[in-house]
Amino acid sequence: MPPLPVVPNVVKLVVGGTYHDAKWLNIYHVLWSGTAPTSAALTSWIGYLSSNAGPQYHAEMSVDNELTSWEATDLTSDTGATVTVPDSIFGVRAGDFMPAGVAMVASLEISRRYRGGHPRKYLPWGTAGTMASGSTIDWDSGFVSDCQTKFSDFLSQLIGTTYDGCTFAENVSVSYVSGGARRATAVVDPITSSVIRSRICSQRRRLGKIGG
Repeated sequence: MPPLPVVPNVVKLVVGGTYHDAKWLNIYHVLWSGTAPTSAALTSWIGYLSSNAGPQYHAEMSVDNELTSWEATDLTSDTGATVTVPDSIFGVRAGDFMPAGVAMVASLEISRRYRGGHPRKYLPWGTAGTMASGSTIDWDSGFVSDCQTKFSDFLSQLIGTTYDGCTFAENVSVSYVSGGARRATAVVDPITSSVIRSRICSQRRRLGKIGG
C-alpha cells in the first residue's frame, strides 16, 4: 500500500495510554501557521499540552487508566519534524473499571457534507459508575455533560500557542479516503464543534485478536 499523502501545514497529535493490559490511542490534527514546527517547537507544545490538556483526560478516566505518551508529527512533508514524549497521567475516577473495548464517542462536526461516517474520537473515559442508572447502553447524563465540557476544553488547549514562530492555529479533520478509495490529496476540514454522545460505544480494536 502506498504511503499516505502529505498534508501541508498540519500536525498529527497522537495521545496514547494503557488501560490495565490494553493500549489505546486518540489521534488529533491541528493546522499550524507561520514557521514550520521544529522538534524543539513540538516538544515545547507537548509540554504545554501535558500540563493544560492532559488534565481533561485525567478528570474522566478510571484510576486504572494511564495516559503514557504524546507524539506529534508535522505532516507537511515526508521529512517533517516528529517527536514522542513519555508521560504518566492517571485518571481519578474510582469504582469498577469498564472492559477495554468500551468507549465514549465524541463526534466532531465539519461543514462538508458527505456519505458515510463522520470524524469522531473513541475516548477511554468513564467507569461502571458513570453508566446511567438501570441502563447497559447509556452513560449517565451528568457524566455526559461533564465530558462535553472537558472535551471542549481539551480541544481549545490544542490551539492558540506559538513556539519558535509556529502557531498551532485550528483543530481540523484530515480525510485520506473517499468512497473506499485512497485520495491522491488529503482533504482538510476545520472542526466547527464537538458533541459527546450518550450511547456507550465499542472500540473493538483495543481488544486485539482472540487469543493474541
